[in-house]
Amino acid sequence: MQALHEILQADAPAGWYLLLDRTLGDPLASEQLAACFPESSVTVLNDAFFAHVPEQAPLLIDLAQTVDFGPEERQAWLRRGTDDIGDSLRKGGAVMVSAWLRSAQPAEQVARHLKRLFAQPHPDGRQHHLRYYDPRVTHLLDQSLSGEDKNQLLGPIDHWCYPVHPAGYLHMGIDETKGRASAVSLRAEHWARLDWAAHYHKLLRTVAGLSELHPDTVTAPWPDFPPALQWLREAAALPWVDTEDEAAGCVALWWLLGRDCEERYPDVAAELEQYRQDRAPTLTEWLLFAGAEFWNKPRPPQFA
Repeated sequence: MQALHEILQADAPAGWYLLLDRTLGDPLASEQLAACFPESSVTVLNDAFFAHVPEQAPLLIDLAQTVDFGPEERQAWLRRGTDDIGDSLRKGGAVMVSAWLRSAQPAEQVARHLKRLFAQPHPDGRQHHLRYYDPRVTHLLDQSLSGEDKNQLLGPIDHWCYPVHPAGYLHMGIDETKGRASAVSLRAEHWARLDWAAHYHKLLRTVAGLSELHPDTVTAPWPDFPPALQWLREAAALPWVDTEDEAAGCVALWWLLGRDCEERYPDVAAELEQYRQDRAPTLTEWLLFAGAEFWNKPRPPQFA
């Protein structure tokens, strides 16, 4: 992360780019920001996916072409990236600051590579849109791809620094020993993981919400994707689990209270049985709002 620290302090950040997700709106909409990012510094990453919502296409900002966008401003946008991730977990929306990229190649080549990443063949036989510009998806790719596959994702990009919650920023770097490639080609095993992204992010939002509502008693370590994925698959195989919400809620209970929580906590077992009969409110809503009486009880940690 020394490279990211240096870019934030540099006077002329040549070779550095800022990748922005505009799903929730245009972060450059204000006149003040527009003055910092002249047209020459901005490349719109168009794709057929955005044909009906062109205003949501991601932006690639060449920081060497910006005006009055110095170290203090870059520090503010660095904080904005981590704040956006936190907001996405609390509110369920997308983020805006996607990544800080370092490349020796010009903006045109970096943009061309990023555009090629959008359309990916899926095992269902159709082309799917890869939301690699959402750092939550970037994190899943970082954890799922091998070194050679990760080099394909990076292409001409040497450093890809993306925000995560609650750690700050993580880094993907090119492995020169494995060679570069023009574009990533996701395989069936990669999609087998990415297809669980919605379940995983629902789990993260649930754990984040419980930690915020009950900070004194809900202090679990953050559920990382590989173990959470295995538990989500096991939860989805249960006969009473039919939805993404139910799988996420079940794993949240396992993660926070232990896999044997129904045996150890009769109140949990009773509430779950009532949920299975009524299915209202949703399981994660019950965990967040209706279950305060047992979340507020001190419990020994039962983490895997």
